[in-house]
Amino acid sequence: MDTITLEPGRTHDDDAFEAYRTLYSGGSDVERLGASSGGFAAAPLRTEVVAHRLPRMLLFDRRLAGVSHARAPRRVARDGFDHVTFHLVLSGSMMLEVPGATRRVEAGSLALFDLTRPQRTWTEGARIVTAAIARDRFDAASLDGLDLHGLILGPRKAGLVIDFARSLATHAAALTPEIAGAATESLCLMVGATLATLRDAHAPLPPPVAGTRARARALAYIERHLSDRNLTAAAIAEGAGVSRSVLYRLFEPVGGVARFVQRQRVAGLRRALSRADEHRSMDELASAAGFASPSHAGRLFRDTFGMPPGEYRRSLRNGASQTGIVPVDAPRRMLVTSPPLGLAAWHGELL
Repeated sequence: MDTITLEPGRTHDDDAFEAYRTLYSGGSDVERLGASSGGFAAAPLRTEVVAHRLPRMLLFDRRLAGVSHARAPRRVARDGFDHVTFHLVLSGSMMLEVPGATRRVEAGSLALFDLTRPQRTWTEGARIVTAAIARDRFDAASLDGLDLHGLILGPRKAGLVIDFARSLATHAAALTPEIAGAATESLCLMVGATLATLRDAHAPLPPPVAGTRARARALAYIERHLSDRNLTAAAIAEGAGVSRSVLYRLFEPVGGVARFVQRQRVAGLRRALSRADEHRSMDELASAAGFASPSHAGRLFRDTFGMPPGEYRRSLRNGASQTGIVPVDAPRRMLVTSPPLGLAAWHGELL
């Protein structure tokens, strides 16, 4: 299991902030609280991070002060992230802003976010454990019918999740791959069960069981046949055992079945490009992902992630010696002074 450590120590505040901003540049826009240029002194700064890569999940243990993170609509549209995150505040407090609401997260509570939607968080001082989890690690039914974006849960509703996440952050560096996989699965089951409890308590009419099962069959069929260029709505409907009109209704909330398949193919191409052991050509990768042509794949990839697939692959490989990834048995204290492209690749694995 890999670990990234950012612990500035006695580094000058400006250098420490720049290292932290660079670390997170692939996923959010980071700013210092306060604006000296506007006549206000910047807030006291603290940016200490230990990040761990688990199977389809990233875990961050951070001690922060004087910083904000924002994902504006343009960034959300550009980076294509679709995973789920939660921030567990262990000490201090954190503010969050989502469309239509601003809330405070106190110590001992966690806040959930949908990375497909805009958000902003900031803190004047807190220790925060963050889990970024691939959406497909959750049972689709556990996320449907509940607006989790900006949802805050305390110990009464999510005590088991909170305790497990705190323990996982403590022991993550020593986990074997087998235990890390079990830990990801356990955390996802706990979060899913907690969300199901909330839905049952607040939703007047839960999603029809038949519809949920039909969508699960359609998702499974899409996953099995994603590389097939003839993966049409008619084929998916037949494979899932539903009519095309029912299929269209099932995928209407995510922009339609064709758009969903397109996003899955682009995400699969990005995962392939992010793997260091992947040596196939762009033409081969585009064909394996199910695209009609390499040019079609390149255009969709550029529209989604803001750069051509070849440039994305080169940016990762050219920076391979400067990723910021260090073995778990390396000294804990390490200052990241160059762009840690490894973290961008880690996030790509969650798509």
